[in-house]
Amino acid sequence: MLKNYSTIISQLSRNVSLKSTVNVDEIQKFSKMASNWWDVDGPLKAIHSLNKLRTPFFEKGIRSYQKSTVENAYNSQALPLAGFQVLDVGCGAGILSESLGRLGAKVTGIDPSEENIEVAYQHAKKINLNNVSYEVKTIENFQLCNSTLFDAVIASEVIEHVDNQELFIEKCSELLKPGGSLFITTQNRTAASWALVILGAEYVLNVVPRGTHDWKKFITLDEMISFLGKNNCQLRQVRGYTYNPLMNNWDWIKTTDINYALHATKVVDK
Repeated sequence: MLKNYSTIISQLSRNVSLKSTVNVDEIQKFSKMASNWWDVDGPLKAIHSLNKLRTPFFEKGIRSYQKSTVENAYNSQALPLAGFQVLDVGCGAGILSESLGRLGAKVTGIDPSEENIEVAYQHAKKINLNNVSYEVKTIENFQLCNSTLFDAVIASEVIEHVDNQELFIEKCSELLKPGGSLFITTQNRTAASWALVILGAEYVLNVVPRGTHDWKKFITLDEMISFLGKNNCQLRQVRGYTYNPLMNNWDWIKTTDINYALHATKVVDK
C-alpha cells in the first residue's frame, strides 16, 4: 500500500533551506493537475507525445553503457531493460515510469506531490505493472534514506521546476552506480526558448497551461555541463529537440537552443 504522506507539503514549507531543492509553489502547481495526467488529449498531451522521443533515447543510452543483471532470461527485444534499476525523479503521475517499466526495467518513481504519486500508484496498480513503485519524496530526502544505487537516474522536464539546481544534480549523481547513466531533458535559457516555450506554447498556442515554466530557471548547456563536471559525471551525448503543436509530435533537431536531452555517466574511480 502507498504510505500516507498527507502532511508532506506543510512539512516541506517549514523546512525549505539553501540545502533543499523544494519549490512549494511548483509542487502545488503540478498537484492541481493530478486528475489530468493520464488524459492523452488534456493539458499534458505534449508530455505523452514526448514519451515517443525520450523513451528510446533513455533505453539506448542505458543499454550502451550498463550491463543488465539478467542474462538470457527474457526476450531482449520485448524487455530490453530487464535487469536494470532506474530512478525516475519528478515522476509526476508516472507517464515515463510506466513506459520504462513496460520495457522491463525495475523503476522507482519519486515526486514531492502526494496527489500525483497517488494517481501514479493507482494507475500502475490498475494495469498490474508490478515492477514500478512510487514514493512521495524529494531527491534529497530520497538520497538520505535510500541505500540503493541505480543503473540510471532520469530527470525529464523536471530540473527547471526545482530550486538549488546544482544540489539537484549532486543528489542525482550520488544515487548512481559507478558508470551509471544520468539523463536530463530540459530547456535552454535563450531568446529562442523564451519565444517558443514561454510566449508561443503558453500564451499564443496554449499548448501547456500559462505559468508552467519560468524562463529564469532554464539552464544553459554550459551551466549544465559545469554542474555535471563538479559531480563526477562525464557528458556522453547531447541532442536538441522541438515540438510541433499542430501534429502533437516531437523531433530531434540540430540546435540545442530550445530544448536539450543529455546523457552523462558517473566516472568510475580507478
